[in-house]
Amino acid sequence: MAGTTSGIHAAQAVTSGARLAPGFALGEYRVGQALWPLRIADAYKADGPKGPATVYVIHARIAANPAVRDEIIAGTRAAAALPEHKHLVHTIAAGLTGDILWIATEEVDGSLVRDLLAKKRLGSQRAGNAGLGTRATGNLVVGVAQALAEVHHGALADESIVVSRTGRVRVTDLALGAGTIAAIRAGLVPGGSTIAPELLQGGAPNGPADVFSIGALLYECLVGAPLERGGARPSEVVPGVNSQIDDLVGRACHKDPEKRFGRADVLGEVVGEALGKGGAMQTSHVPTLAAAPSLADQQVSLAAELGNAAASGSMNAMGAVDRALATALADTTEKWLISKGKLDYGPFSLADVIAQIEKGEIVAGNIIMDKDSGARVDVGTHPLLGPMVEQAKQRLDDQRRAQAEVAVQSSEKKKGAMLYGMIGLGVVGAAVAVYFIIQAARGDAGEKKIAGVDKLDGAQLQVKVTMPKAPPKRAKTGGPGRTGTGGNYTRGSEDLSLDMSDDGDDGGSSTLDMGTVYNVYSSYGGRLGGCLHSTGAGQANISIIIDGPSGRVTFVKVDGKQGGATWACINGVMRGMKFPTLKSGRTRAEFDIGI
Repeated sequence: MAGTTSGIHAAQAVTSGARLAPGFALGEYRVGQALWPLRIADAYKADGPKGPATVYVIHARIAANPAVRDEIIAGTRAAAALPEHKHLVHTIAAGLTGDILWIATEEVDGSLVRDLLAKKRLGSQRAGNAGLGTRATGNLVVGVAQALAEVHHGALADESIVVSRTGRVRVTDLALGAGTIAAIRAGLVPGGSTIAPELLQGGAPNGPADVFSIGALLYECLVGAPLERGGARPSEVVPGVNSQIDDLVGRACHKDPEKRFGRADVLGEVVGEALGKGGAMQTSHVPTLAAAPSLADQQVSLAAELGNAAASGSMNAMGAVDRALATALADTTEKWLISKGKLDYGPFSLADVIAQIEKGEIVAGNIIMDKDSGARVDVGTHPLLGPMVEQAKQRLDDQRRAQAEVAVQSSEKKKGAMLYGMIGLGVVGAAVAVYFIIQAARGDAGEKKIAGVDKLDGAQLQVKVTMPKAPPKRAKTGGPGRTGTGGNYTRGSEDLSLDMSDDGDDGGSSTLDMGTVYNVYSSYGGRLGGCLHSTGAGQANISIIIDGPSGRVTFVKVDGKQGGATWACINGVMRGMKFPTLKSGRTRAEFDIGI
């Protein structure tokens, strides 16, 4: 009875905004010392079944909103399914205890960047700068960018990152990203300057949105104040920093997502070069090696030399181009990025860029950017690279035409010989056709087959995909208060089973029809078969869970495992699928594939 009374008091405490008392049990976790408050949750130290952990208790008014709560649960499941990463805190469990929604992660050790900045601001009158410094900021941004290279947060802020006592940078609240955005849209918490504007208008978290947040974090850690339009430029208030950092922040935080860096890790590399290797530092403060000529310097120098040759009436224009080309080929400094559409590639040396132009991989319309200065220009209009692009295009077009002519001539020669051969083969072909028609009529029964012949770069691969079946049901463990994972929750205690071992009944929540599920994944038969082919596996049993509200696969097991090359490949294919959505619940299915 005492335990019940304690649970009621704890639930009332959370509802009123008070913190949980040490020793209170949330599932298999026992709450300890309070760590820090966040926008939508409070963090606590905790003891779990496998040792120390950190538990995040969602604020009651946040958890009471069905749309926000569902986003938190979906985001938590997605985070729990990710492999371990040195810059990400791994999510290990979640549950609903009474009215308390909570999430457990591995132990978080260190200080929030938010708190580090607060201490710097308090001492800024003595130190003269409220930021963390250029070296610390560079290391911080590089670590965060690596963490978000392949996953998306959406709501990254200074409260999302912990720096350990040894200087290790880790993103702690990836599981709360989607829920935080939903809470901001619902007006439950303020947005802040680190949220990309398109997310506030209903957009989905993606690479450019995280680039915006990292750019805002870069600004705040350098300047010591949140990013704001019209605020001070870093080069104006941070000693030793030049205007390159101003340009990087401006591009990363551009209001148009298409004008930002396309990926977080690309921004991290650029910032690491700028702050870690001195590219954005004033030479009076940081000695640096002689840098390669900038994109603008090369254009001006080449244009001037060509202009002088023309003015003097000499024929040295080609010599000027040859000298410029020799200089470019000798440049091994990897400082050039190539933008193709929304994606950035690189960094490359100029020699690498020219080699790709020769192969036709870089063409007019692609943008070359000097990552040190931020200067950008179309390769097709560059004084040195433009003529190379045109020559490469002409040469490749000539090669294609020549190959086509050879193919036509060869085809004409073969036609005569083939004519007589076809007559002789006609009779044989008719007999073979009759044979295959009979065999096809006999082979209608059995498993449904999906041929992946044109979905694997032309490989002749026969793939068999079976109809799905629901996993076997097991007894409910959550008591009479347990309901579906995406719908309305009642009082009680529910393990949200983020280890994804729960294959019990959904308790009446909506599920997809197995035929509908089959129609979606069978269209990916070629790619799934390609995974088996590339890893040497002949067949596999696949278990999946499809989240109802998002229609996305949130969990994959291959032959009962979540690891290995076959699982990694199939996991990537399954998570790219889009199933019909439901208002709540999730669908579990199991099927076999073979080649």
